Amino acid sequence: MLRVRLVPAAALLIVTTWVAAGPGRGWARAQDEQSLTRDEVSVIKKKLVAVLEALGQPAGYSLEHEDFNLPTEAYKNSGTGKFSLTGASANRRFGTEKKTEEESKDLQKEYQKKIAEAQAKGDYAEMSRIAMEMQQKSGQMQLKATEGHKDPVQVSVSFNSNPGAVIDPDMVVFERPGVIALKSGVENGSERIAVYCDPVSLKDTKQMSRVEMKQPEGGVAKKTLVLNVTIEVTGPTAGIEPWVKLVDVKKVLAQIDSGK
Repeated sequence: MLRVRLVPAAALLIVTTWVAAGPGRGWARAQDEQSLTRDEVSVIKKKLVAVLEALGQPAGYSLEHEDFNLPTEAYKNSGTGKFSLTGASANRRFGTEKKTEEESKDLQKEYQKKIAEAQAKGDYAEMSRIAMEMQQKSGQMQLKATEGHKDPVQVSVSFNSNPGAVIDPDMVVFERPGVIALKSGVENGSERIAVYCDPVSLKDTKQMSRVEMKQPEGGVAKKTLVLNVTIEVTGPTAGIEPWVKLVDVKKVLAQIDSGK
């Protein structure tokens, strides 16, 4: 008689994991993930901030939003004993609306103070004059904001990515040893420019037809190593191209580690 013994799901999972890992490596997979220390995360964030500073701020804009996507784990290759490259990113949005809102609030506070002072003196004629003056300045400010409105500029910075891109000769914004900037097509007056930085893979971009930032197959020795940087800028065509050309390339390249 054939006897069938049911195996608990948990036990089956353990056996499957052990078999997948291979003989002598039964629990290796559980050791692959290693938490990053706060100091290690700080190293990565400082590099992200340095790249953002190298790009600076577009003229006529103010910073409206900023966020960071920071890693918390690193993954070790059980075969080589080295780490997979750790990814990280940051985003910024520049606009003109926040500056207008701040100026409007400052104006309101200023005139509220003046009206309160006139009211304390019982000078109602002065209160009326101040209110009319405030209304006039507010209208002028609104007109100025409307005329000076600009579409927002979005910036993203990423480490250790390999997005890949065909190098269209007509779309090259600028190139230097280890760096190439490419723009994409214009849509509704907005365009995207990507700046790829890799001193090894992009050493001589004039000999390349495709951006390919290669990564070490066996891994790297340090968890916080940065081997390439990608900067993506999206915004009004007339504004972002001259601005991107001013990026401090040396400062960006200085954030890339040479050792593997």
